[in-house]
Amino acid sequence: MVLKTYVFTVACFIHVTVMAVDDELLLPPTMAPEEFDQPMVQPTGELSFQQAIVLTLKHNPELATYAWTIRSKEIDQIEAGLLPNPEAEIELENFAGSGDIGAFKSAETTIALSQVIELGDKRMKRRQLASTDRDLARWDYEVKRVDLLSQTAVFFADVLGQQEKLTIANEINELADEIYLTVKKRVEAGKVSPLEEIKARVELSKTRLSQMNAERQLAISKQNLVSGWGGTEVSFNRVLGDFYNIPALPELALIVSKLNNNPDIARWATEVSRHQNAINLAQADTIPDISVSAGLRHLNESDDVAAVASISIPLFIFNNKQTGVQRSEVGLSRASKEQAVTETRLRSALLIAYQRLNILHQEVTTLKSEILPGAEEAFNASTKIYRLGKLDLLSLLDAQRTYFETRQQYVDAVTEYHRVVVAIERLIGSSLGDRTDYIAEEAIR
Repeated sequence: MVLKTYVFTVACFIHVTVMAVDDELLLPPTMAPEEFDQPMVQPTGELSFQQAIVLTLKHNPELATYAWTIRSKEIDQIEAGLLPNPEAEIELENFAGSGDIGAFKSAETTIALSQVIELGDKRMKRRQLASTDRDLARWDYEVKRVDLLSQTAVFFADVLGQQEKLTIANEINELADEIYLTVKKRVEAGKVSPLEEIKARVELSKTRLSQMNAERQLAISKQNLVSGWGGTEVSFNRVLGDFYNIPALPELALIVSKLNNNPDIARWATEVSRHQNAINLAQADTIPDISVSAGLRHLNESDDVAAVASISIPLFIFNNKQTGVQRSEVGLSRASKEQAVTETRLRSALLIAYQRLNILHQEVTTLKSEILPGAEEAFNASTKIYRLGKLDLLSLLDAQRTYFETRQQYVDAVTEYHRVVVAIERLIGSSLGDRTDYIAEEAIR
Protein backbone atom coordinates (compact mmCIF):
# COMPACT_ATOMS: atom_id res chain seq x y z
CA MET A 1 0.00 0.00 0.00
CA VAL A 2 1.02 3.59 -0.53
CA LEU A 3 0.80 4.45 3.12
CA LYS A 4 2.48 1.51 4.77
CA THR A 5 6.11 1.98 5.70
CA TYR A 6 6.73 4.69 3.17
CA VAL A 7 8.05 7.89 4.66
CA PHE A 8 11.68 7.18 5.19
CA THR A 9 12.36 5.06 2.18
CA VAL A 10 11.91 8.43 0.48
CA ALA A 11 13.14 10.70 3.27
CA CYS A 12 16.26 8.62 3.89
CA PHE A 13 16.99 7.27 0.44
CA ILE A 14 20.62 7.98 1.21
CA HIS A 15 21.84 6.63 4.56
CA VAL A 16 21.57 9.31 7.20
CA THR A 17 23.92 7.42 9.47
CA VAL A 18 27.20 9.27 9.80
CA MET A 19 30.04 7.56 7.92
CA ALA A 20 33.64 8.65 7.51
CA VAL A 21 35.33 8.66 4.11
CA ASP A 22 38.67 10.42 3.81
CA ASP A 23 37.97 12.04 7.19
CA GLU A 24 34.85 13.73 5.83
CA LEU A 25 31.29 13.12 7.02
CA LEU A 26 28.85 11.88 4.43
CA LEU A 27 25.63 13.81 4.80
CA PRO A 28 22.30 13.54 2.96
CA PRO A 29 21.99 15.71 -0.14
CA THR A 30 20.33 19.09 -0.02
CA MET A 31 18.59 21.23 -2.59
CA ALA A 32 20.09 24.54 -3.63
CA PRO A 33 17.97 27.41 -2.28
CA GLU A 34 17.35 28.73 -5.79
CA GLU A 35 15.57 25.49 -6.69
CA PHE A 36 12.73 26.34 -4.31
CA ASP A 37 11.89 29.36 -6.47
CA GLN A 38 10.91 27.25 -9.46
CA PRO A 39 7.26 27.70 -10.53
CA MET A 40 4.90 25.16 -9.02
CA VAL A 41 2.30 23.27 -11.03
CA GLN A 42 -0.68 22.62 -8.79
CA PRO A 43 -1.85 18.98 -8.90
CA THR A 44 -5.23 18.22 -10.43
CA GLY A 45 -7.42 15.14 -10.59
CA GLU A 46 -6.12 12.26 -8.50
CA LEU A 47 -3.08 12.83 -6.27
CA SER A 48 -0.61 10.08 -5.37
CA PHE A 49 1.58 10.04 -2.30
CA GLN A 50 4.68 10.28 -4.49
CA GLN A 51 3.37 13.51 -6.02
CA ALA A 52 2.65 14.97 -2.58
CA ILE A 53 6.20 14.12 -1.45
CA VAL A 54 7.81 15.69 -4.51
CA LEU A 55 5.76 18.87 -4.13
CA THR A 56 6.71 19.16 -0.47
CA LEU A 57 10.41 18.63 -1.15
CA LYS A 58 10.52 21.13 -3.98
CA HIS A 59 8.30 23.93 -2.77
CA ASN A 60 8.02 23.97 1.02
CA PRO A 61 8.86 27.57 2.00
CA GLU A 62 10.14 26.67 5.46
CA LEU A 63 12.56 24.12 4.04
CA ALA A 64 13.84 26.84 1.69
CA THR A 65 14.93 28.94 4.68
CA TYR A 66 17.08 26.04 5.90
CA ALA A 67 18.66 25.81 2.44
CA TRP A 68 19.58 29.49 2.59
CA THR A 69 21.09 28.94 6.05
CA ILE A 70 23.35 26.30 4.53
CA ARG A 71 24.39 28.78 1.85
CA SER A 72 25.22 31.31 4.56
CA LYS A 73 27.36 28.75 6.40
CA GLU A 74 29.19 27.95 3.18
CA ILE A 75 30.09 31.63 2.86
CA ASP A 76 31.27 31.61 6.48
CA GLN A 77 33.50 28.65 5.64
CA ILE A 78 35.08 30.56 2.77
CA GLU A 79 35.62 33.59 4.98
CA ALA A 80 37.20 31.47 7.72
CA GLY A 81 39.90 30.33 5.30
CA LEU A 82 40.99 33.83 4.28
CA LEU A 83 44.28 35.30 5.46
CA PRO A 84 44.23 38.38 7.70
CA ASN A 85 44.35 41.58 5.71
CA PRO A 86 47.66 43.51 5.68
CA GLU A 87 47.66 47.03 7.09
CA ALA A 88 49.14 50.13 5.49
CA GLU A 89 50.59 52.73 7.80
CA ILE A 90 51.74 56.31 7.18
CA GLU A 91 53.55 57.99 10.04
CA LEU A 92 54.74 61.62 10.17
CA GLU A 93 57.22 62.64 12.91
CA ASN A 94 59.13 65.74 13.98
CA PHE A 95 56.97 68.40 12.37
CA ALA A 96 55.32 71.60 13.55
CA GLY A 97 57.80 71.90 16.39
CA SER A 98 59.69 74.89 17.70
CA GLY A 99 63.08 76.24 16.79
CA ASP A 100 65.03 74.22 14.21
CA ILE A 101 62.27 71.59 13.80
CA GLY A 102 59.53 74.03 12.98
CA ALA A 103 57.13 73.33 10.12
CA PHE A 104 58.22 70.25 8.06
CA LYS A 105 61.92 71.05 7.83
CA SER A 106 62.96 68.13 10.06
CA ALA A 107 59.93 65.94 9.40
CA GLU A 108 60.34 62.21 8.96
CA THR A 109 57.72 60.36 6.91
CA THR A 110 57.39 56.60 7.21
CA ILE A 111 55.30 54.44 4.90
CA ALA A 112 55.05 50.80 5.96
CA LEU A 113 53.01 47.62 5.48
CA SER A 114 52.33 45.26 8.35
CA GLN A 115 51.02 41.69 8.27
CA VAL A 116 49.87 39.38 11.04
CA ILE A 117 51.42 35.93 10.75
CA GLU A 118 49.12 33.41 12.42
CA LEU A 119 50.81 30.58 14.27
CA GLY A 120 49.34 27.29 15.41
CA ASP A 121 47.47 26.57 12.15
CA LYS A 122 44.68 28.92 13.22
CA ARG A 123 43.39 29.43 9.69
CA MET A 124 43.07 25.72 9.05
CA LYS A 125 41.33 25.18 12.36
CA ARG A 126 38.93 28.04 11.70
CA ARG A 127 38.04 26.38 8.41
CA GLN A 128 37.49 23.05 10.15
CA LEU A 129 35.18 24.69 12.69
CA ALA A 130 33.28 26.54 9.96
CA SER A 131 33.02 23.28 8.01
CA THR A 132 31.32 21.48 10.92
CA ASP A 133 29.03 24.49 11.41
CA ARG A 134 28.00 24.08 7.78
CA ASP A 135 27.49 20.33 8.30
CA LEU A 136 25.31 21.02 11.32
CA ALA A 137 23.21 23.34 9.18
CA ARG A 138 22.86 20.51 6.68
CA TRP A 139 21.74 18.18 9.47
CA ASP A 140 19.20 20.79 10.58
CA TYR A 141 17.97 20.81 6.98
CA GLU A 142 17.73 17.01 7.01
CA VAL A 143 15.83 16.95 10.31
CA LYS A 144 13.39 19.52 8.99
CA ARG A 145 13.06 17.64 5.73
CA VAL A 146 12.08 14.34 7.34
CA ASP A 147 9.77 16.20 9.73
CA LEU A 148 7.98 17.70 6.72
CA LEU A 149 7.81 14.33 4.98
CA SER A 150 6.35 12.77 8.12
CA GLN A 151 3.83 15.58 8.31
CA THR A 152 2.92 15.07 4.66
CA ALA A 153 2.47 11.35 5.27
CA VAL A 154 0.17 11.99 8.23
CA PHE A 155 -1.90 14.54 6.30
CA PHE A 156 -2.10 12.15 3.35
CA ALA A 157 -3.36 9.36 5.63
CA ASP A 158 -5.90 11.77 7.12
CA VAL A 159 -7.23 12.62 3.66
CA LEU A 160 -7.55 8.93 2.82
CA GLY A 161 -9.38 8.34 6.09
CA GLN A 162 -11.71 11.29 5.57
CA GLN A 163 -12.47 10.07 2.05
CA GLU A 164 -13.54 6.75 3.55
CA LYS A 165 -15.63 8.51 6.17
CA LEU A 166 -17.37 10.58 3.50
CA THR A 167 -18.13 7.39 1.59
CA ILE A 168 -19.69 5.92 4.71
CA ALA A 169 -21.64 9.13 5.36
CA ASN A 170 -22.99 9.04 1.81
CA GLU A 171 -24.06 5.41 2.24
CA ILE A 172 -25.77 6.23 5.53
CA ASN A 173 -27.58 9.16 3.94
CA GLU A 174 -28.74 7.07 0.97
CA LEU A 175 -29.94 4.33 3.28
CA ALA A 176 -31.72 6.82 5.55
CA ASP A 177 -33.42 8.34 2.52
CA GLU A 178 -34.49 4.91 1.35
CA ILE A 179 -35.83 4.01 4.80
CA TYR A 180 -37.69 7.29 5.01
CA LEU A 181 -39.41 6.71 1.66
CA THR A 182 -40.30 3.17 2.70
CA VAL A 183 -41.75 4.32 6.02
CA LYS A 184 -43.64 7.12 4.32
CA LYS A 185 -45.31 4.66 1.95
CA ARG A 186 -46.22 2.37 4.82
CA VAL A 187 -47.71 5.29 6.75
CA GLU A 188 -49.72 6.33 3.71
CA ALA A 189 -50.93 2.72 3.42
CA GLY A 190 -51.93 2.80 7.07
CA LYS A 191 -49.63 -0.03 8.04
CA VAL A 192 -47.64 1.90 10.64
CA SER A 193 -48.14 4.92 12.85
CA PRO A 194 -47.29 8.44 11.52
CA LEU A 195 -44.86 8.59 14.41
CA GLU A 196 -42.64 6.18 12.47
CA GLU A 197 -42.40 8.69 9.63
CA ILE A 198 -41.34 11.44 12.05
CA LYS A 199 -38.60 9.21 13.46
CA ALA A 200 -37.38 8.30 9.99
CA ARG A 201 -37.37 11.98 8.94
CA VAL A 202 -35.35 12.95 12.01
CA GLU A 203 -32.88 10.19 11.28
CA LEU A 204 -32.59 11.40 7.67
CA SER A 205 -31.84 14.96 8.84
CA LYS A 206 -29.15 13.65 11.20
CA THR A 207 -27.48 11.67 8.42
CA ARG A 208 -27.48 14.71 6.12
CA LEU A 209 -25.84 16.75 8.85
CA SER A 210 -23.22 14.00 9.31
CA GLN A 211 -22.66 14.01 5.56
CA MET A 212 -22.00 17.76 5.55
CA ASN A 213 -19.63 17.44 8.49
CA ALA A 214 -17.73 14.68 6.67
CA GLU A 215 -17.38 16.92 3.61
CA ARG A 216 -16.03 19.75 5.77
CA GLN A 217 -13.56 17.48 7.54
CA LEU A 218 -12.32 16.18 4.19
CA ALA A 219 -11.86 19.76 2.96
CA ILE A 220 -9.83 20.59 6.09
CA SER A 221 -7.64 17.50 5.61
CA LYS A 222 -6.97 18.44 2.00
CA GLN A 223 -6.06 21.99 3.02
CA ASN A 224 -3.60 20.63 5.59
CA LEU A 225 -2.00 18.50 2.89
CA VAL A 226 -1.51 21.32 0.38
CA SER A 227 -0.03 23.55 3.10
CA GLY A 228 3.01 21.26 3.07
CA TRP A 229 4.09 22.63 -0.30
CA GLY A 230 2.95 26.19 0.38
CA GLY A 231 -0.35 25.83 -1.44
CA THR A 232 -3.34 27.95 -0.51
CA GLU A 233 -6.05 26.30 -2.61
CA VAL A 234 -6.99 22.65 -3.09
CA SER A 235 -6.85 21.85 -6.80
CA PHE A 236 -6.97 18.02 -6.73
CA ASN A 237 -10.11 15.92 -6.37
CA ARG A 238 -9.01 12.94 -4.32
CA VAL A 239 -5.90 11.07 -3.18
CA LEU A 240 -4.95 7.52 -4.12
CA GLY A 241 -3.87 4.83 -1.67
CA ASP A 242 -4.62 1.32 -0.41
CA PHE A 243 -5.92 2.56 2.90
CA TYR A 244 -6.92 -0.77 4.45
CA ASN A 245 -3.78 -2.79 3.71
CA ILE A 246 -2.17 -3.43 7.12
CA PRO A 247 1.13 -5.38 7.04
CA ALA A 248 2.41 -7.71 9.73
CA LEU A 249 4.49 -6.08 12.46
CA PRO A 250 8.27 -6.58 12.43
CA GLU A 251 10.05 -7.67 15.58
CA LEU A 252 10.88 -4.97 18.13
CA ALA A 253 14.59 -5.86 18.11
CA LEU A 254 14.75 -5.20 14.36
CA ILE A 255 13.12 -1.81 14.79
CA VAL A 256 15.33 -0.77 17.71
CA SER A 257 18.44 -1.73 15.73
CA LYS A 258 17.57 0.99 13.20
CA LEU A 259 17.31 3.77 15.78
CA ASN A 260 20.74 5.18 14.92
CA ASN A 261 19.40 6.04 11.46
CA ASN A 262 17.38 8.81 13.08
CA PRO A 263 18.88 12.12 11.87
CA ASP A 264 18.35 13.62 15.35
CA ILE A 265 20.85 11.02 16.60
CA ALA A 266 23.08 10.91 13.54
CA ARG A 267 23.70 14.66 13.73
CA TRP A 268 25.38 14.29 17.14
CA ALA A 269 28.53 12.85 15.55
CA THR A 270 28.87 16.15 13.71
CA GLU A 271 27.96 18.09 16.86
CA VAL A 272 30.72 16.37 18.86
CA SER A 273 33.17 16.94 16.00
CA ARG A 274 32.22 20.61 15.98
CA HIS A 275 33.02 20.97 19.70
CA GLN A 276 36.32 19.16 19.23
CA ASN A 277 37.23 21.57 16.44
CA ALA A 278 36.29 24.45 18.74
CA ILE A 279 38.72 23.08 21.33
CA ASN A 280 41.46 22.80 18.72
CA LEU A 281 40.93 26.41 17.65
CA ALA A 282 40.86 27.61 21.26
CA GLN A 283 44.15 25.81 21.92
CA ALA A 284 45.64 27.43 18.83
CA ASP A 285 44.54 30.83 20.11
CA THR A 286 46.82 30.34 23.14
CA ILE A 287 49.78 30.69 20.74
CA PRO A 288 50.52 34.40 20.14
CA ASP A 289 50.56 35.64 16.57
CA ILE A 290 53.46 37.65 15.15
CA SER A 291 53.02 41.02 13.45
CA VAL A 292 55.70 41.90 10.88
CA SER A 293 56.07 45.41 9.50
CA ALA A 294 58.39 46.81 6.82
CA GLY A 295 58.59 50.11 4.98
CA LEU A 296 60.53 53.23 4.01
CA ARG A 297 61.30 56.39 5.95
CA HIS A 298 62.00 59.74 4.28
CA LEU A 299 64.00 62.38 6.21
CA ASN A 300 63.16 65.86 4.93
CA GLU A 301 66.19 67.50 6.52
CA SER A 302 68.72 65.47 4.52
CA ASP A 303 66.38 64.22 1.80
CA ASP A 304 67.56 60.69 2.57
CA VAL A 305 65.54 57.47 2.53
CA ALA A 306 65.99 54.58 4.95
CA ALA A 307 64.33 51.20 5.42
CA VAL A 308 62.42 50.39 8.60
CA ALA A 309 61.22 47.04 9.92
CA SER A 310 59.67 45.75 13.11
CA ILE A 311 58.35 42.57 14.67
CA SER A 312 55.85 42.55 17.50
CA ILE A 313 54.31 39.76 19.55
CA PRO A 314 51.69 40.07 22.30
CA LEU A 315 52.60 38.97 25.80
CA PHE A 316 49.96 36.70 27.34
CA ILE A 317 50.61 37.77 30.91
CA PHE A 318 47.20 38.61 32.30
CA ASN A 319 45.06 36.67 29.83
CA ASN A 320 46.67 33.51 28.48
CA LYS A 321 43.54 32.51 26.50
CA GLN A 322 43.07 29.32 28.54
CA THR A 323 39.50 30.28 29.41
CA GLY A 324 38.58 29.77 25.76
CA VAL A 325 39.90 26.21 25.91
CA GLN A 326 38.02 25.54 29.11
CA ARG A 327 34.82 26.95 27.69
CA SER A 328 35.11 24.74 24.61
CA GLU A 329 35.81 21.66 26.74
CA VAL A 330 32.70 22.39 28.79
CA GLY A 331 30.74 22.63 25.54
CA LEU A 332 32.02 19.21 24.47
CA SER A 333 31.08 17.65 27.81
CA ARG A 334 27.61 19.19 27.62
CA ALA A 335 27.17 17.95 24.06
CA SER A 336 28.08 14.40 25.11
CA LYS A 337 25.45 14.49 27.85
CA GLU A 338 22.85 15.96 25.50
CA GLN A 339 23.60 13.21 23.01
CA ALA A 340 22.96 10.56 25.67
CA VAL A 341 19.73 12.29 26.70
CA THR A 342 18.55 12.44 23.09
CA GLU A 343 19.26 8.75 22.51
CA THR A 344 17.44 7.77 25.71
CA ARG A 345 14.45 9.97 24.91
CA LEU A 346 14.12 8.66 21.37
CA ARG A 347 14.56 5.04 22.46
CA SER A 348 11.81 5.49 25.04
CA ALA A 349 9.55 7.14 22.47
CA LEU A 350 10.20 4.25 20.07
CA LEU A 351 9.27 1.62 22.66
CA ILE A 352 6.07 3.47 23.54
CA ALA A 353 5.15 3.93 19.88
CA TYR A 354 5.76 0.24 19.16
CA GLN A 355 3.47 -0.80 22.00
CA ARG A 356 0.86 1.63 20.70
CA LEU A 357 1.23 0.13 17.23
CA ASN A 358 0.75 -3.36 18.67
CA ILE A 359 -2.48 -2.29 20.32
CA LEU A 360 -3.75 -0.64 17.15
CA HIS A 361 -2.77 -3.65 15.03
CA GLN A 362 -4.80 -5.90 17.31
CA GLU A 363 -7.71 -3.46 17.30
CA VAL A 364 -7.72 -3.15 13.51
CA THR A 365 -7.43 -6.92 13.06
CA THR A 366 -10.25 -7.63 15.52
CA LEU A 367 -12.53 -5.01 13.99
CA LYS A 368 -11.90 -6.35 10.51
CA SER A 369 -12.19 -10.07 11.23
CA GLU A 370 -14.75 -10.23 14.04
CA ILE A 371 -16.67 -7.11 14.98
CA LEU A 372 -17.31 -5.57 11.55
CA PRO A 373 -18.58 -8.80 9.91
CA GLY A 374 -20.91 -9.41 12.87
CA ALA A 375 -22.30 -5.89 12.77
CA GLU A 376 -22.81 -6.14 9.01
CA GLU A 377 -24.57 -9.48 9.33
CA ALA A 378 -26.87 -8.13 12.04
CA PHE A 379 -27.66 -5.07 9.95
CA ASN A 380 -28.45 -7.06 6.81
CA ALA A 381 -30.66 -9.43 8.77
CA SER A 382 -32.49 -6.53 10.42
CA THR A 383 -33.08 -4.90 7.03
CA LYS A 384 -34.62 -8.09 5.62
CA ILE A 385 -36.83 -8.62 8.67
CA TYR A 386 -37.95 -4.97 8.62
CA ARG A 387 -38.97 -5.21 4.98
CA LEU A 388 -41.09 -8.22 5.92
CA GLY A 389 -42.81 -6.07 8.52
CA LYS A 390 -41.56 -8.15 11.44
CA LEU A 391 -39.22 -5.56 12.98
CA ASP A 392 -39.91 -2.10 14.31
CA LEU A 393 -38.11 0.98 12.98
CA LEU A 394 -36.12 1.67 16.15
CA SER A 395 -34.57 -1.80 16.08
CA LEU A 396 -33.63 -1.33 12.44
CA LEU A 397 -32.08 2.09 13.13
CA ASP A 398 -30.19 0.65 16.07
CA ALA A 399 -28.72 -2.12 13.92
CA GLN A 400 -27.89 0.43 11.22
CA ARG A 401 -26.22 2.75 13.71
CA THR A 402 -24.16 -0.07 15.19
CA TYR A 403 -22.95 -1.18 11.77
CA PHE A 404 -21.95 2.23 10.48
CA GLU A 405 -20.43 3.34 13.78
CA THR A 406 -18.31 0.18 13.67
CA ARG A 407 -17.17 1.04 10.16
CA GLN A 408 -16.24 4.56 11.27
CA GLN A 409 -14.41 3.12 14.27
CA TYR A 410 -12.51 0.87 11.87
CA VAL A 411 -11.55 3.85 9.70
CA ASP A 412 -10.38 5.79 12.77
CA ALA A 413 -8.29 2.83 13.95
CA VAL A 414 -6.67 2.37 10.54
CA THR A 415 -5.93 6.11 10.29
CA GLU A 416 -4.34 6.11 13.73
CA TYR A 417 -2.38 2.99 12.80
CA HIS A 418 -0.87 4.82 9.83
CA ARG A 419 -0.10 7.81 12.02
CA VAL A 420 1.86 5.63 14.46
CA VAL A 421 3.67 3.89 11.58
CA VAL A 422 4.81 7.32 10.37
CA ALA A 423 5.93 8.24 13.90
CA ILE A 424 7.99 5.04 14.19
CA GLU A 425 9.54 5.49 10.76
CA ARG A 426 10.45 9.03 11.77
CA LEU A 427 12.16 7.62 14.86
CA ILE A 428 14.12 4.87 13.11
CA GLY A 429 14.90 6.87 9.98
CA SER A 430 13.85 4.06 7.64
CA SER A 431 10.96 1.91 6.48
CA LEU A 432 9.29 -0.60 8.79
CA GLY A 433 9.21 -3.15 5.99
CA ASP A 434 12.04 -5.04 4.33
CA ARG A 435 11.19 -3.89 0.85
CA THR A 436 12.33 -0.78 -0.99
CA ASP A 437 9.49 1.57 -1.67
CA TYR A 438 8.96 3.70 -4.79
CA ILE A 439 12.00 5.14 -6.45
CA ALA A 440 13.94 7.70 -4.50
CA GLU A 441 15.17 9.39 -7.66
CA GLU A 442 11.71 10.76 -8.34
CA ALA A 443 11.54 12.31 -4.90
CA ILE A 444 14.96 13.94 -5.09
CA ARG A 445 14.19 15.41 -8.50
